[in-house]
Amino acid sequence: MRVVPVETPEQLEMAFAVRYEVFVLEQGVSEDGEQDELDTDPRTLHCLVIADEADAFGAGMIPGLGGGVSTGILPGMPLATGRLLAPHTDAAHGEGTGHGQMDPAVPHIGRVAVLKEARGTGAGSLVMDFLEAAALERFGVDGQVRVELSAQDHAMPFYAKRGYTAFGDGYLDEGIEHHDAFKIVTAR
Repeated sequence: MRVVPVETPEQLEMAFAVRYEVFVLEQGVSEDGEQDELDTDPRTLHCLVIADEADAFGAGMIPGLGGGVSTGILPGMPLATGRLLAPHTDAAHGEGTGHGQMDPAVPHIGRVAVLKEARGTGAGSLVMDFLEAAALERFGVDGQVRVELSAQDHAMPFYAKRGYTAFGDGYLDEGIEHHDAFKIVTAR
């Protein structure tokens, strides 16, 4: 697997396709609520995790002990995505949509989505590593930057393992329980 920044309209459509499958088809998020104006803001950085030859498996192949699956993973297939919103003071990320206590003047990681077939492979960690490094490079001061995100409650253990701490009250977004969380990202 490799992580790449989204640099073309085709790559952005691939990111949207991953998000659509995870958020709309799997989780029942409304199509209207899945994409927003921040997706096309020039300050927003999107990334994709792309399957390499070594990641490929499909029907008739045995990945680990689980047996083959009909959908599988093909080389070049997008497996995961996420985005980094730049700090800003205009129309805060998520204002009016139930986001708890997040500060619009802080970089925000969001729309992290991993296809079902790629969960447990490290694809989500690749997304987070890439976006955290980008936040540090772009917005860090003295080798550190505070990053915030809005996490679905079922995903909080993943973020907690990465050093994120929940803050504020929980809330519903698109009918799914969420908590805001933050991490101080530092140069390694």
